[in-house]
Amino acid sequence: MPAASIEEIVHAIQHGRLASAEESARSYLVAQPGDETALVLLGMSEQLQGKLGAAESTLTELTRRHPGSSVHWNNLGSVLRESGRGDAAEQAYRKALELDGRNAHALENLGLLYHDRADFAAARFCLLGAVELDPNLIVARIYGAHACCECTDMPNAERLVAPWWQWQLATEQQLLLADVMIRTGHPDTCESILTRALQNAPDSAQVRVRLLLHYERLNRIDEARALLAQLPAPQQVDDRELQDQIINAYAVLAAREKDFRKAADLLEPLAHIGDPNSDFFFTLGRIRDKLGDADGAMDALQRAHAKQMQKAALLVPDLLGPEVEPLTRGLDPITAEQRARWRELPAPDRAATPVFIVGFPRSGTTMLEQMLDAVPELRAMDEQPFFQDLVEQIGHMGLRYPQDVHLLDAAQCEQLRNLYWSLVRRTVKLEPGQRLVDKNPLNMLRLPLLHRLFPDACIVLALRHPCDVLLSCYMQSFGAPAFMVLCSTLPRLARGYVNAMQGWLRNTELLQPRVLELRYEDLLADFPGNAQRLADFIGVADCAPMLRFHDHARAKGYIATPSYAQVTEPANTRAIGRWLRYRSYLDAALPILQPMLERWGYAG
Repeated sequence: MPAASIEEIVHAIQHGRLASAEESARSYLVAQPGDETALVLLGMSEQLQGKLGAAESTLTELTRRHPGSSVHWNNLGSVLRESGRGDAAEQAYRKALELDGRNAHALENLGLLYHDRADFAAARFCLLGAVELDPNLIVARIYGAHACCECTDMPNAERLVAPWWQWQLATEQQLLLADVMIRTGHPDTCESILTRALQNAPDSAQVRVRLLLHYERLNRIDEARALLAQLPAPQQVDDRELQDQIINAYAVLAAREKDFRKAADLLEPLAHIGDPNSDFFFTLGRIRDKLGDADGAMDALQRAHAKQMQKAALLVPDLLGPEVEPLTRGLDPITAEQRARWRELPAPDRAATPVFIVGFPRSGTTMLEQMLDAVPELRAMDEQPFFQDLVEQIGHMGLRYPQDVHLLDAAQCEQLRNLYWSLVRRTVKLEPGQRLVDKNPLNMLRLPLLHRLFPDACIVLALRHPCDVLLSCYMQSFGAPAFMVLCSTLPRLARGYVNAMQGWLRNTELLQPRVLELRYEDLLADFPGNAQRLADFIGVADCAPMLRFHDHARAKGYIATPSYAQVTEPANTRAIGRWLRYRSYLDAALPILQPMLERWGYAG
């Protein structure tokens, strides 16, 4: 008889006596050759000791003896994945699911494998399915939520992590959960998670770095500097990834202090070590731009976009064709015939009508948003895709957008407005008498629906020199896959800009909405005068708070756009005409932009 029973072997594993468990399992198998449970325990004890080759042999033997066991194939897949043999692991997981399609653990593990590969679309599909089968799979929820964020599926991301406060998590899981929270617009929750993680692991430099970067993102620079002083020097850290994170933290704060030479000296060596991600090269490109190195900036940005396109190839492969327009939905304007068929419908009153700020991204919309948010009787919310949600709801009604907007009746319009306000209430609390400011640049593509629901709305169109707009977009790391593709080259970006603007112009000609066109350059040339012009258009008596928008933005904390740092400074003209240093790189884009340069009165 074996020296130890199955129960004793299990007890040894549970209490960390792995070598003893392995020896006992082997002894048991001498007496009971091929015993299924003993082989499982042997493979488990080997895997937990890091003896992955031995564990693979044991679990392979199990699948040979019990080829119809979904559990054994899943366990084999986990050892193969841990060994770095992803393709073989995928085959094992797929075999497990072929045998039992309701094996939630196998579906979770397959999703985690895809997440490791940055194939977030596949990871999202698997992890959502795993949680559907077993809602208690916390790891699937966290990694699934992150995959949803990468796919811009924010509703599912929020749903997956809704019970986060009940979970006991490892540090790595807390960091990923914090990332999900900031990306879904919950900066306070993100801070709570990071603060709790630091309390549980007070010596964790990795958590401290993440909290530091979060404070910088909230414009709380003094708190970020305090955490930086508590970090070890990079050369004292053995972990290469953590070392790079600390160096990046030093560089981020150096850039906030406008010491761009120091930031560059910190980051440049990292460009030639390992395989930096796209965000690193976007940051390096912007730092080189600040130092006046146009060629170096473009080199870094081209590398950043090449890496982003690798990611986009997994997420939106259908958009990669050179002639494909990534901003497809909403570009088709309505026709005069469709406009003539609009029914007369009741409109909401002024108090129930938001102020909208639209324009192509990087046209100065964030500064306008902060100017209006500084006015007590106005309240802006972080940029939200609510009108895109309404477009999808129209599809559920059996209608097409924008072709069928004229078919909406009064009840459907009221239903859509109610949905809009329910989404708003989840995001921002309006005090009595406050009007909402909805800033989303690409709502310009949803003008027909916006005008149908809120026909008396004040709409501010932010304009800026198209070349400066293109250059600024090209320098940003956008999270939406379609925008990654759109911004991948300057000519493609120019076509997207022209298409969006031409669609806007055709729609405004037919709809005649209340629009104030406000050029960025004119605004800065006479800031008080144009602030008054903006106030008069919206119906605000006192424009004085607008002139101090930077103080308001600094006190506000989280601002969900790439301009979060710039809008904490007084209005300045530093970004005007930046494109001229990059004129040679824009040669292919300028002929495409020419119609819009002429339309808006800009020199090419």
